[in-house]
Amino acid sequence: MVSKQFRRGTSTRRRSRRAYYTRRRRNRLGAQGGSGGGGNGFRSSSHQFMRQVKNRPALRRRGYLHAMIRPIVIVSVFSALAYGTHYLYQRALISSALSIQSVRLHQVPNMLIEPVRARLKPAYGKNLLALDLEALRASIEELPAVHSAGIRIVLPDSLIVSVEARDPKVRVVSDRNTYIIDSEGVVLDTYDRPQPTLPKIRLVDGGSLESAPGQHLTNDPKHGRSLLSALAIVDWMAQTNAEFPTPLDHVRIDASGVVLVATSGRLDIILGDERRMDAKMEAVRSLLHANPPEDRSTIDARYTDILVVRAFEPDEG
Repeated sequence: MVSKQFRRGTSTRRRSRRAYYTRRRRNRLGAQGGSGGGGNGFRSSSHQFMRQVKNRPALRRRGYLHAMIRPIVIVSVFSALAYGTHYLYQRALISSALSIQSVRLHQVPNMLIEPVRARLKPAYGKNLLALDLEALRASIEELPAVHSAGIRIVLPDSLIVSVEARDPKVRVVSDRNTYIIDSEGVVLDTYDRPQPTLPKIRLVDGGSLESAPGQHLTNDPKHGRSLLSALAIVDWMAQTNAEFPTPLDHVRIDASGVVLVATSGRLDIILGDERRMDAKMEAVRSLLHANPPEDRSTIDARYTDILVVRAFEPDEG
């Protein structure tokens, strides 16, 4: 008996493709269906026939094509969407409907309206999509009196600009110059509006102090650290609403550090720096209530465990 493996060898003539498709067509018509022979109108589903169909190269190629149809369609759809988006964006860049026609200022102080508008002039007429908002915001924040700025787009043709201004904190008076600075030590421009009464910091031997609007006065290598201490003491007095038996006139910075000067000019309180302010001022208040000095005196409160009171010397102040 000859095995199936031998019959499938090279000695067997390979059937033609036409015979394969003819046999397949007859099978669909039921000419070779059923186990009992004779056409019954149903397709054969024998395992041998299914193996023959799956192993045919023509059917494999057609299966690959069907498998590639879905990825090809998906890639085509995404490509069309990307191209359409790019086309619409390019058309919007040259559209006159998106050109800036109005700029609204929101919460901008009166003193900053004109400087801010001057910085915004290059933006008028530009396309909203082509406008560099970060560069425009940085340009506004270069103004010395501006702490921060925000820009918001309102379609189709408007900008809303908001500005947080720097508040003047103290007035620094040196031998040659006078500066108005904020709480961060930034030198501000001269304001057109009348200035409120600001605390004064008088700098002794401050002839070398030079600065300009927009710069940090506290970055001065010689007097910067003392100015920071004086600002911290002014903040402490404003936050605690400290009351003294004698009114204070100004803050002085000299070789001994930060000094509080009374309005009458009869009392100087040497604090040195901003550390341990609660303990220092509590000791000073206790001393002034219990035994206020009668003559012009100086109280050295740099050490909280002991207060040194001495008569005012002519070379001080």
